[in-house]
Amino acid sequence: MAVFGCGPVGQFAIASAKLMGAGRVVAIDTVPDRLNMARDQQAETIDFNQEDPVDAIQRLTGGIGADCVIDAVGVDAVAPRSGPAVKQMTEQERQAEARQLNQNAPQTNPQNGNWIPGDAPSQVLEWAVKVARKGGKLSIIGVYPETQKTFPIGPAMNKNLRLNMGNCNHRKYVPDLLDLVQSGTIVPEHILTKQEPIISAIEAYKAFDTRQPGWLKVELEPAAVH
Repeated sequence: MAVFGCGPVGQFAIASAKLMGAGRVVAIDTVPDRLNMARDQQAETIDFNQEDPVDAIQRLTGGIGADCVIDAVGVDAVAPRSGPAVKQMTEQERQAEARQLNQNAPQTNPQNGNWIPGDAPSQVLEWAVKVARKGGKLSIIGVYPETQKTFPIGPAMNKNLRLNMGNCNHRKYVPDLLDLVQSGTIVPEHILTKQEPIISAIEAYKAFDTRQPGWLKVELEPAAVH
């Protein structure tokens, strides 16, 4: 299995894959803290600014590809800044990503490095279809807006991929998830890296948004009542 994105959702996707019997999980990201936590969960990791994830997964699977692929990134995907993956992007692909970004977020209000959308909204979808094996499964849990129109349907169709996507039906799964937590099978606290007072919510979100070290999942604690 390959999991794109090692933020909080991706970390729980890794944990869930292990729980459901996945024999091998490969996690793709570029933020050191996130890759370290994925390794702590016994996942193999790929830094897409060091390796091309498509070539790496082909190598790791003997050219077959991943049985299952999870997109836990969504529309805020960023393009690689260094490494061989940069060379794989053609100028036509860069222009297509820029057009899609302008369509998804025509007006942005960045403030000192915050609130900046990812610059490659279709990047993970392209990678995910390429790394999936023929007859494999692609699950999309990363969020995409209605304005997102780009998907590599041709390569997906010709690989006979099965697609599963959508927003989570929380009411369906919460009872089972609570049982897993109560039994100690899943320990959500392992994902928490910061505890901050709720009055610091804006500052905490800014730190998370800029991927500062140690800010992977934040618990906002209400003030004690006296």
